[in-house]
Amino acid sequence: MRPSCGLPLAIRVGVLTILLGFFSGVAPRESHAQATSQLPKSWNDAVSKLADEFSAVVSPAPVTLSVNNISALDASNAGAIETAVREQLQRHSFSFAPENSATAQSVVRLHLSLSESADEYVWVIQILSDQSDGNAVPVIIVTAPKADFAHAGAAAQSISLEKRFVWKQAELFLDFAFLKDATSAELTLLVLGTNSLTTYKPVGSRWQFSHTSAIPEATPPSRDPQGTINLKEGKISLKGFECVGEPDLAGALQCKASTAGRRLGGPAVTIPGLPNSLGTTIPERCHDEYVSLFTAENDWTQSDSIRAYLAKGVPLPVFPAGNTLEFDGPVMALHTDPEGNSTRAVVHNLKTGEYEAYIATATCGN
Repeated sequence: MRPSCGLPLAIRVGVLTILLGFFSGVAPRESHAQATSQLPKSWNDAVSKLADEFSAVVSPAPVTLSVNNISALDASNAGAIETAVREQLQRHSFSFAPENSATAQSVVRLHLSLSESADEYVWVIQILSDQSDGNAVPVIIVTAPKADFAHAGAAAQSISLEKRFVWKQAELFLDFAFLKDATSAELTLLVLGTNSLTTYKPVGSRWQFSHTSAIPEATPPSRDPQGTINLKEGKISLKGFECVGEPDLAGALQCKASTAGRRLGGPAVTIPGLPNSLGTTIPERCHDEYVSLFTAENDWTQSDSIRAYLAKGVPLPVFPAGNTLEFDGPVMALHTDPEGNSTRAVVHNLKTGEYEAYIATATCGN
């Protein structure tokens, strides 16, 4: 399990209420539940209720599932609902047999109907039975609001995520940033380690080492090192210390002890929903909605991803939006720039063993 990541202090106060509602309103994301995450929360809830009520009256067994969509839902959404229903039934220990296999001839045949009323979608799951012994055949019915359909479709197209590789090294680092010289406009790359800040200058298309400034080590050393570079305020924050540069962060560092026990970016919040995910909110909104970026819920031994979510405010729901960025290892840290639409991601590449720096940019569509 990895630690949660607090929001940058500059925006924490404005969006804390939004994220509190967000964490309580979004179902956990798992590596095998990609189709479920594409649905609005209210639809996910309806699918979960359908499976919960069905499993309460039918014992787990091998099954087949046929689907009839007689609603206005398009094939993509109908397919996502079918996949979500299959996933939820599997979580209740139902297994699926191939439709045309010999095994399928003796399994329980389920039928999912997707229909609608004037205001709601109506989803029905039932057992297809040829028996005439008078036993009741379970029929489970749930409804899902139509209002979420248009919003879900718009949200899926409204955010485009892109990633740009910046840097890699063998040693763990906590954050990175580009410092622009006010006179020459030349960029300097700052890489924050657990007890040092290393500066690199551009030479052609590569970064060349310039110098390293030592940072006092916390006593005792942290098992969960955290640190941020705040160019807007001209300081570096680590657990136990804050540092400023003379004349800027590319110069000599002066460090002093900071408030003991203070978590970087604000207090830690443990709320059901995405307990093992790193998340942050970018300052720019998309169509008057808050934009949050969250990783998957994998641990530090698995590949990872970043996806955007939109929220109008409280009360939620929250909608996944746009594409997903994939990485060859866990995202160790997410830092939002105080202005703009990008975040800085530190990734541990499990294939190479190195730590990598990426800029993840969220662009709002029309």
